Amino acid sequence: MNSSSATLSASPAPWNRTIPRSRLFDALSLLLPAGEDFFIATLQEWRAQKDEMGETLDERFIDEIDRFTREERAHQRAHRRYNASLLAQMPAASAAAQRADRAAAELSGLSVPMKIALLAAFEHLTTLLSREILHRSYLMPDDGSPQSRLWRWHAAEELGHSQVAIEAALRCRVGYLRRALALVLATGYLTFDMLHAARALCHCDITAGAMSRGKVLADACRLIVGGLPSLARMAFGWCGYLLLPLSFHCQAE
Repeated sequence: MNSSSATLSASPAPWNRTIPRSRLFDALSLLLPAGEDFFIATLQEWRAQKDEMGETLDERFIDEIDRFTREERAHQRAHRRYNASLLAQMPAASAAAQRADRAAAELSGLSVPMKIALLAAFEHLTTLLSREILHRSYLMPDDGSPQSRLWRWHAAEELGHSQVAIEAALRCRVGYLRRALALVLATGYLTFDMLHAARALCHCDITAGAMSRGKVLADACRLIVGGLPSLARMAFGWCGYLLLPLSFHCQAE
C-alpha cells in the first residue's frame, strides 16, 4: 500500500469487531499527524544544527533520514484524510486532535537533544504496537478491510524505519537519564491522549444511540482482558528500552 492508495474514508464503528476496539485506533489516528510533524521537524532541526557545527552525516544515514521523512509524510497525509472523514461524522471529537497539536507545540520548545530522545522514545513505542498489529491478530485482524490495510501498511513502514530515530539518539549522545525521562514522557502523552480521545469517540457513539453504555463498557473490559498478552509483551519491550543500551535497539529494530 502506498500513500496514493491510502485514501479511505472513516467508517462507522465497529469496523474492528467492537466499538471500543475500533475507537482506540481511531483515537490514535487523531493524534498521529501532530506527532509526525514533531518527528519530521525534530530531525530537520538536528540536521541543521549538525550542518552549522560543521559535522557531516554519512550518505547512508542521510538516505535513511530522507526515507523516514517521506514515509512519515505519507502516513500524515493518509491519517489526515481519514481524520477529516471521522471528524465530519463526530465534530465533538475535534478536541482530541487539537490537544495533540498543543502537546506537539509544547514539546517543540525543548532542547534538541531532549527532542531527539523523545523522537526515539515515541518511535520505540510505535514499534512495540506495530509488532502487535502485524504479528498478532488480536488488536487488528488481517481481514482485508480498508482500515486494516491502512494500519498494517503504516505498521510495516514503522518497523522498517524505527532504527533511524534510535541511531539519531546514539549520534546525539543521548544519556541514560534523558532517555528514561523521554520514555516516561512519551508513554504518558501517548497513553493519556489516546485513551482520552477513545473515550470521547465512544461517548459520541453512545449519545448517537449506536450502542448502550453498558455494552460499550463490557466490550472495553473484554478488550483489556483479552489484550493482556499484548500488554505484557509491550511492557517487556518498554522495560528493555531502559535496561539495554541504545546500540542494541538500533541493531534490533
